[in-house]
Amino acid sequence: MKKIIYSFIILLALTFSSCQDFLDVAPETEFTNDNFWSSESNLESFSYGLYDAFAGYGNGGFFGGDHFFSVNNDDVIALDQRLELDFPTTVPATPAGTDWGWADIRKANVLIKETSNADLDETVKNKYIGIGRFFRALLYWEKVKRYGDVPFYSEPVDPTDEKALYAQRDSRVDVVNKIVADLDFAIANLSDETSKVKVTKWTALALKSRICLAAATTFKYHNVSGADVNALLNASVSASNELMNAHFSLHSNYAELFNSEDLSSNSEIILMKKYNENMRHSILSFIFHEPFFGFSNSAVSSFLMADGKPISYDGNPHPGYSEWVFNTTDTIKTSQNAIKVNIGIAEGRDGRMASIIDTTRLVAPFSKGIPMFSPIKYADYSLVENQPTQGVQATSDAPIFRLGEVLLNYAEAKAELGTITQEDLDKSINMLRARAGVAPLMMGVGFSADDRDPDVDPLLWEIRRERRVELMLEPFRKWDLIRWAKGPYYDADNSFYGVKVAPTVVFDPSIPVTQTADGHLYAQDPGDRRTPWDDRKYLEPIPADQLTLNPNLTQNPGW
Repeated sequence: MKKIIYSFIILLALTFSSCQDFLDVAPETEFTNDNFWSSESNLESFSYGLYDAFAGYGNGGFFGGDHFFSVNNDDVIALDQRLELDFPTTVPATPAGTDWGWADIRKANVLIKETSNADLDETVKNKYIGIGRFFRALLYWEKVKRYGDVPFYSEPVDPTDEKALYAQRDSRVDVVNKIVADLDFAIANLSDETSKVKVTKWTALALKSRICLAAATTFKYHNVSGADVNALLNASVSASNELMNAHFSLHSNYAELFNSEDLSSNSEIILMKKYNENMRHSILSFIFHEPFFGFSNSAVSSFLMADGKPISYDGNPHPGYSEWVFNTTDTIKTSQNAIKVNIGIAEGRDGRMASIIDTTRLVAPFSKGIPMFSPIKYADYSLVENQPTQGVQATSDAPIFRLGEVLLNYAEAKAELGTITQEDLDKSINMLRARAGVAPLMMGVGFSADDRDPDVDPLLWEIRRERRVELMLEPFRKWDLIRWAKGPYYDADNSFYGVKVAPTVVFDPSIPVTQTADGHLYAQDPGDRRTPWDDRKYLEPIPADQLTLNPNLTQNPGW
């Protein structure tokens, strides 16, 4: 299988992104805008420049990527959350460092426009128009979920087109409708090949499954007028169902989805990002000697027992659950990065727990001496035993779309429609549970989980729980809480503490220790925590200079 390094053609893509004639007279042996688009191989090369939209584990270097780097939600605790890494605290002066940029959307529009005008076979043309429209849909959804209403550009903007340059924000409902139309075109015209490194019909179906669910629930829970929520939910169900009936199947080993050097033959993967010696990523660096966070008690408590029941339900602890308590005769010091210990939290629990949370050690992020539950999801235990040096980089492949997420999208969309059946649960949620060694979810649920939000139906709560667990540390939790209008979960007390310690554990006097009444360690003092939830965070602010340059733009509420 041909393996694509998505970023290698960026320079070529930028060269032609202006869609202008570059020279009045050009040698016949050189590319110009007039002759470049006449070759399918050129169209393919140009399209590679769009693949960096898939962040995965990053594009080399030590930062970037959209897995694992989200550290301000209720799953994980950053040691100093005043950094507010997930949300802006002020209106940015310029688009620098924000997502209010349009170069990639312009690039997609260039591909669409120039391919439409190319003298090529119609099937070939529609394929690359479909790739352009796929990426335009992906990129526009990133804009919509961050900013809400945004100007929609269906073709490259001419620098002299004042109407386009000074456009108002289009309704996010209208933009989503255009996104769905783009995806429908892509689904109809992209190849149905089995490549896991190229955008195909299957990738477009996976994106439609994701976006239609996310848009529908965003519109529903934020009371956005003019949206046909049920139509979007049904579209997500339909796209999900087509993938569920295709050639994909759940991989038997959950951990291998995230720590494998080669995912090209993995039956669950719909699209992956390929890494090799020429393009590495840094995700392991954040697990080993440079830990940035640990798991919250909220996250650890969300994993079910093997019988399908939570650790506390109907007002009582699960009869088979006994909370693991850290106990040591050694004094805890600030110089410790990691503490070897057999963590019993995964015993009798969902099998994914030991693939997500390290059961062989606790970590003390930034060597501040507060033991916390450690991640393992993107590594394996053999690596933990021989911890690499600081700055370690790796070449394991990143899943971009996988069947596991599609099953979750399907179940949630059916539940939101009110049409879910036991058969639906059995071919979605319960397949994931079977892989994790957890008893199936039944329509009647059969218990009242003590951690359930009383505003959420018991069945929907368990479907959301499944999503939280299956996708933990992947780039979903923040956006799930936003689309469900559940930002206040960020302020839940048990999202700020983690490990429970025995009263006999001794800490070095230099370590400020704050505990709950029953002995759980807070990751930081109250003054070091993120600012309390504010509903304005549901949308990000538009950079100030953009409002000055284009007076037809309006700012988002509260900013």
